Amino acid sequence: MESNGFDQVYHPVDLDRRLKAQKSYEAYSERYPHIINAYNDYQKARTLEDFTYHIRYLEESLAVSDAAILIDYTKWAKVLLSSLGLPENCLSSSLVVLRDVIDEDQSIENSKIAHDYIEKCLLILKDAPKVVPSFITDENPLKIVAHEYLDSLLLNADRVKAHDISVDLVNKGIMVREVYLQVFQPVLYEVGRLWQMQKISVAQEHYVTASTQQILAHFYLKFIVGNKDIVKQNKTLVTTCVSDELHEVGIRMVADFFELDGWNSYYIGANSPLMSIIQTIRERNAIVVAISSTMSYNLPHVHSLIRAIRESPETQNVKIIIGGYPFNIMPDLWKKVGANGYAKNAEDAVYQANELTM
Repeated sequence: MESNGFDQVYHPVDLDRRLKAQKSYEAYSERYPHIINAYNDYQKARTLEDFTYHIRYLEESLAVSDAAILIDYTKWAKVLLSSLGLPENCLSSSLVVLRDVIDEDQSIENSKIAHDYIEKCLLILKDAPKVVPSFITDENPLKIVAHEYLDSLLLNADRVKAHDISVDLVNKGIMVREVYLQVFQPVLYEVGRLWQMQKISVAQEHYVTASTQQILAHFYLKFIVGNKDIVKQNKTLVTTCVSDELHEVGIRMVADFFELDGWNSYYIGANSPLMSIIQTIRERNAIVVAISSTMSYNLPHVHSLIRAIRESPETQNVKIIIGGYPFNIMPDLWKKVGANGYAKNAEDAVYQANELTM
């Protein structure tokens, strides 16, 4: 379904995050002195940082008038904190303190809504799971290979073997698209899950991601560039992440899928400045821009970028497709930020773009 792209209902919210986090931390210290006094300096700093994250996700829920973003974050945090061995009420007590701090601040225009959103989180938190199921599911036809690929990187740090496993699939007749969707994508989701559950380190997660990026680069050169079976289209798009967004593997896959479909894809990558994106759309004469944002707290950058695209006479008619984690948990979020469509994965992005440019 296509939006006209102009009816944005995203309204940025600023709760004075640093000040509210500090007040929440101080209130928490007064209410639970036995906990804070037992913490070392690092743990105290992390507690303050946790309040900052609570507020960041609350701001985004308020901006889109939906508790879904804060609720999803709360569920995610429960898994992480449980995996760290922290007490059961660690998260709920901090949310209660934040709720009370917001209630006491008469300057917050939407404090009642914020209160209600936090209450919803507290209710859901009671029954929220402490573990997340594997992203490499039994329904995946390449499940065994996906596990072999992941094990080669996590257990053996063998990037060459991981490369050979994935290339061998294509040599055996498996479509490149299927390798992306059934191996690379679920493996990357899985390493994120394993880190969340504290089964692997940040370094291991980064190693798997960096290795997969290198393998994707080889796939592009070996199976996409010069592929005579690809029917070229006279269509150009720009693929990019918004400012401050560092998760770029997903949008890299999107760019490759468009190339496989015959599009001219101009891939910018992570943390792209707004004006550079606008300039690139103009210079490449793109008819579509595919934007990725994985972290919900980067939605202000999504909002600003789409507004800038719409306000520029040279780019205002470009079709905008949006994707990334927050858009998966809120299926109508793409409409609120003013995009023309939403894609749940790389394959869907190509479908949406072709529909929008028929």
